[in-house]
Amino acid sequence: MPARSYSALLPGLVVTASSLVTVSGSSETARGALTATGNPAAVTAAAAAPAAADVTLSRRLSGAASSRYLGSYLTGLVIDLGSGATVWAHNAAQVRLPASTQKVLTAFTALSSMSPAKRLVTTVQQSTAAPDHIYLRGSGDPSLSAARLDALAGRTAAALKAQKRISVRLYADASAFPAPTSAIGWKASYVPGEVQPVRGLTLAGYGGTDNDLAAVAALRTALAANGITVVKSGRATTPAASRQLAASVSEPVSAMIATTLRVSDNTYAEYLLRLSARARGLAPTWAQALENQRSILTAAGIPTTGLISADGSGLSRINRMPAQTLAATVRALYTDPAKKAVAFAPGAMPIAGQTGTLRTRFATAAQRCARGSVQAKTGTLDDVISLAGTATDVSGRTRAFVLMENGRTDSAQVRAALDQAATVLTGCR
Repeated sequence: MPARSYSALLPGLVVTASSLVTVSGSSETARGALTATGNPAAVTAAAAAPAAADVTLSRRLSGAASSRYLGSYLTGLVIDLGSGATVWAHNAAQVRLPASTQKVLTAFTALSSMSPAKRLVTTVQQSTAAPDHIYLRGSGDPSLSAARLDALAGRTAAALKAQKRISVRLYADASAFPAPTSAIGWKASYVPGEVQPVRGLTLAGYGGTDNDLAAVAALRTALAANGITVVKSGRATTPAASRQLAASVSEPVSAMIATTLRVSDNTYAEYLLRLSARARGLAPTWAQALENQRSILTAAGIPTTGLISADGSGLSRINRMPAQTLAATVRALYTDPAKKAVAFAPGAMPIAGQTGTLRTRFATAAQRCARGSVQAKTGTLDDVISLAGTATDVSGRTRAFVLMENGRTDSAQVRAALDQAATVLTGCR
């Protein structure tokens, strides 16, 4: 389907790649030095070594990009974290499928919409008109686990027994989000194979489609173990006239973002996208959640020309972005201390050879020296391999980089070729 066919479904999103202006990172450094010292001679001396280093780095990256495992659909960009100036570019204005590096945009959206300390509260409510009717009311918490429901059941049972009530009707209230639909561009097999339906109530780790009823079933079993019989269960919205019997508080949003980045959790990503919209007073729908994301990126000065976002996880085949959008988002996450403390924490963005989806990467003799020096989000679809994050070289200089390869299905070889390019960035060989 031509890209323009999606305009009615994704309003405001266009598929026009912007032009790329290449600016030397060293010239930006030189201008800063001139402002600070007023001494052109000092500027020349200070800038000469970085300029030579950048030229050498650019040449070596171009060599890595010419790998026989990387094709004409490779796009790459390396930028200076301080100035945002381009150090190296390869087809950088061309739009590509990002795969799970889309989650970098989702993390930035969430951190721009909610406090990292925010927690979500799932409650058990009791109807005042019909006290034998209780409701498990979701808050859009993707981390609601069976263990937390066990604890919630204990508190609920205690409250019910205090009323001398030992049997109830139990309902799932998922009204915090609208009824779930798949994102445009998702394969039918993605739900629930790769991502849970995005409901206002879910059970973490559940592999079916009725994730709200799965949460109720877990609570029902736990209530029985605490001496409360559930005579009927189903779906219903909590009546306005109700009171809280018990509550379960989620992990902080910062932990959800860390999980999303570290293990590339698709479900967490989609929930964070919806929660971000709701936190800013918008409806937690696909349309408004994506509109919220675009608004946040634009306000942050991140280029969005050519950007098409259809989801928060990167599963959609409709997603497109130029490397400059992704690189600018990496830079924005890294240079904001509050956002960096979450996104680039040791348990968040994967670290080469150490954590998350990069734990087993950078394994060849030529790449092992880069372990611990590259921290980046991975992306994989059948014909997409991507990597976006930061690399610190042997001199201590850190740069943001993006590498996206589309159209190749020899994933292991492509992945290794991208890892080699990231190794070049560290200068460790």
